Amino acid sequence: MTGEVTGAQNVVTNTASAMSSNAATTVDRTVTHQITMTERILDKIQHFAETKGLDIVMAIVVLVIGYIVSREIKVWTRNILKRSNIDPNAIGFITEIVYFISLLFVMTIVFGMLGISTSSLIAALGGIGLAIGLALKDNFSNVASGIFILIFRPFNVGDYIVANGVEGTVAEIAIIYTKIRTLGNQMIAVPNNTMTSSIIKNYSHYDLRNLELVFDVGYDSDLRSCLHLIREELIKNPYVQDKEQITVYISEMADSSIRIYTRCQVKAADYFTARTDIIIAVKETLDRAGIDIPFPQLVVHQSEK
Repeated sequence: MTGEVTGAQNVVTNTASAMSSNAATTVDRTVTHQITMTERILDKIQHFAETKGLDIVMAIVVLVIGYIVSREIKVWTRNILKRSNIDPNAIGFITEIVYFISLLFVMTIVFGMLGISTSSLIAALGGIGLAIGLALKDNFSNVASGIFILIFRPFNVGDYIVANGVEGTVAEIAIIYTKIRTLGNQMIAVPNNTMTSSIIKNYSHYDLRNLELVFDVGYDSDLRSCLHLIREELIKNPYVQDKEQITVYISEMADSSIRIYTRCQVKAADYFTARTDIIIAVKETLDRAGIDIPFPQLVVHQSEK
């Protein structure tokens, strides 16, 4: 009985020893494998540092310098634009575009120094830009037209214009659209590409604006007296600026009247006030002189049978 117990104990001891030996072998293999992998990684890092380390350092230096230079270019561009006649609303937009292009140029150089193919990057950016451009082509067109308006200034805020069938005072010039306040006190937002693709009449571009009026007098009126009275009234009117160059002449013989054309110059800001004042003054002068101002009428002759 004692021999059987001793044999069992030996078997257990041998099994435990074998298991311990196997576990130790497994641990040794794992540790060896980890050390080998670590050595390989360190060798690769060392090799990369030896071959690309200088390039990485140079790329970082170029990136930092390029960023600083891009910032300086942005400030330099803003200062130049501020000294020009460009609208302040466009200065920030243009400087940001210049800044973005500068950074893109710097990143292209950095990628080239790191050995990264820039052709594939440029192709990818081109594809993305094309997709975005097709999706937002109308907005881009409005932005480009807005920049055109803000740089070349065909009109300014406060000008009275007519463009694409819309007439009124320019209230705001934005990047996407232009706001116009009509005489009916309506605010109309017109896309900028529509503005630049149509004829723009800017009545406020010059300080003086021509005021053209036509007065009708009867066929039995003394025409020389009519011309003299109208000219004298224009000369003494305080709104008329070119008193020595006033134009007054008979334009046509209409159906019910003889038409007298007048042209003078008034300040653009006083246009509508001057127009009203001159019409009232000429009408009162002709009435005092007993000159008939006819209205359209139809004369019917009945034949006798």
